[in-house]
Amino acid sequence: MIYCRQKSQKAQKAQKAQKAQKAQKAQKAQKGLKGLNGFNLASYGLCRRDVSPPASGEKHNSPHQWVSLALVFVLLSALTTNSNAVEATNGATLPLILRDTPKPNYGVPHPQMISGRITRMEEGNKAQGVEDISVTDGYSVVKTDAAGAYSLVPDPSAVFVYITRPSGYDVTGSWYKPLAAEVGFTLKAAAEDENEYIFIHVTDTHLSGSPRSQKGLSDFVTELNSLTPKPRFVVNSGDLISLSKALKSSVATGQTDLRTYVGIMNNLDMPHYNVAGDHTDSAYRMEDFPRGDHRCGKPLYWEHLGPNFFSFEYGKIHFMAIDSSYHLGKRQINGAEYPTLEIQPMHQAWMKQDMSMRKAGSFVVTASETDLVEQCPGFMEMAAENDVRFQLTGDIHVLSEKQRDVPYRTGGALAGCWWNPKCNQLCPDLNPQGYLVYRVVGERMEHFYKGLGRRVAILSHRVGAPWQGQVEIQAHVVQPQEGETLQWSLDGQHWSEMEGRGRPFYRTVFESTVDSTTLPDGLHQLQVRSSQTGETRSRNIVVVNGGAPTALESDAVLTFSTVAQTQKKLVVRTLKKPAAPLGKVRVLFNNETIGELDADAVKDYSFAIPADRVEKANTLRFQFGEAGDGMTISGPVLTVQGKPLFDPRDQAIRTIKRAHWGDDATTWGGYIVGDGGLLETPFIRKQGTFCFVLGVTK
Repeated sequence: MIYCRQKSQKAQKAQKAQKAQKAQKAQKAQKGLKGLNGFNLASYGLCRRDVSPPASGEKHNSPHQWVSLALVFVLLSALTTNSNAVEATNGATLPLILRDTPKPNYGVPHPQMISGRITRMEEGNKAQGVEDISVTDGYSVVKTDAAGAYSLVPDPSAVFVYITRPSGYDVTGSWYKPLAAEVGFTLKAAAEDENEYIFIHVTDTHLSGSPRSQKGLSDFVTELNSLTPKPRFVVNSGDLISLSKALKSSVATGQTDLRTYVGIMNNLDMPHYNVAGDHTDSAYRMEDFPRGDHRCGKPLYWEHLGPNFFSFEYGKIHFMAIDSSYHLGKRQINGAEYPTLEIQPMHQAWMKQDMSMRKAGSFVVTASETDLVEQCPGFMEMAAENDVRFQLTGDIHVLSEKQRDVPYRTGGALAGCWWNPKCNQLCPDLNPQGYLVYRVVGERMEHFYKGLGRRVAILSHRVGAPWQGQVEIQAHVVQPQEGETLQWSLDGQHWSEMEGRGRPFYRTVFESTVDSTTLPDGLHQLQVRSSQTGETRSRNIVVVNGGAPTALESDAVLTFSTVAQTQKKLVVRTLKKPAAPLGKVRVLFNNETIGELDADAVKDYSFAIPADRVEKANTLRFQFGEAGDGMTISGPVLTVQGKPLFDPRDQAIRTIKRAHWGDDATTWGGYIVGDGGLLETPFIRKQGTFCFVLGVTK
């Protein structure tokens, strides 16, 4: 911070008045904290009303709404800390464990050549050189020779020199260091075998000054430390904190939030690897790295977490962290500059070189905010040449995956709906806020999604799923206690034991069979609970066996749109193209054709449903004339005797959108039906069958 050496008396009075005014605002903000467990929704932009859809996926209000936060945490904004210092925090969060981290040598001329050795300590404290270790400045990669020596000509844009952690070794001290004429690293043998291990993929932690976010991240860390066996490491694939994408957040806010994030994550009993992203970028050191410089927005991340492009190896996997956010001054939204989301040529070149120098016999898994097929030119060629098999992604706050030449899986969101308590700890797709747990055995990867603070989960049915005939219920309990089982009930009337069917890693899976033909058609609540702890999970389902006709006085009307005009801009932006069907589509209501949709047409549809064809519980499906065809539709509505009926899942999602984004948000987005290569987003969900239950409205 820069201070004037002298101040006039007038200036001093003005400053005192300004401080008094800020103090009054801070007091008002504190009064507002009495609402929801100490969290003032209005202060943090989570009670939004009468707003338009967020531009280009922007999830947060203006950074001006975070001013009171910066005032509360201004004392935590120092850039450097004592090594291994522990700092207590207010509220139910873990203490901050803060360590010295290597910092770039800003303004110091680059050495013309960087040389050094990579060694390992053997008996008698003798240093032995390690061959074939990748060393990089983030722009080019070299390998160590038989003596462990390397030489590297640094790129003019480089700020660090660092190594790729090799399988079977851990790095003693930091794995990255500032540029210098001579830089060496020391390895030690890893303590555990790396053929079989667990790792965690978390994303969208969105830590901020919100006590709720800090408590949530602390709960996550505590939860991982309690797992047996412990995960080997954690990968966070972006949006670590919640700064403005347009670099409008104050530097003090960025310093505080990154400091808090790192301080909480350092409580982990395992390493954590982080992907820098658009909500992690800061206006810090803009005078050194202005817009247009591909390093703009990164220095604060460097000082807390190190390089924003790096790799490490574990077992047979070569993991790569890829940052796709660049502030090049090329993308304007509502008068503000937003990041260009495309991997730039210098980093494409680094990716190719890093992949090509991976350990023989290893394959590549990338970690990035979003799909690199979309954001990295030439990625498919890199993948084909270097055995890239999978992508860990995030950003969209939903649990989703896409099978393609390089498949990806999004990791839900630890923040759920950005830590908004009105959303009941749910993501926009109704999954709980949580994270993915992976087990690797050799070259095989398996996974499950775990809700934060949840051990019991229903696996077999989404919200509003239709039940017909014999139905299999499946659920699991994570790290079951001795003798612990699961029980199920419909509408809480009778609890039945479920049968254990398997013991995959960390959990036991239970199943039961239900004859839904013995149940009345309509909406029911499936519940599953632990026999020992009583933890219960619920899910609404719809029995639709066609046995409950109605006696309506008038016909019903079914309405929906293929990318309705009120949603078209949002859908086209997120899906990259209008999502009308390519061919004819039959509309099936209770399995009978009631009409067709036009090929390649974006329009509103309305179908009359004869009164004698409307039942207590009804289904809507679509039959495509062309294989692989797909489309997006708005949430369908069945109007019966003047009352609108919604699909139960659609109604639940509308409730979440209204709680987080405001009333207008209920019509944002819609549903992907069929395939067509369409990808899910926070506002576009996949669904093949829609249900309407008479008597169930808003």
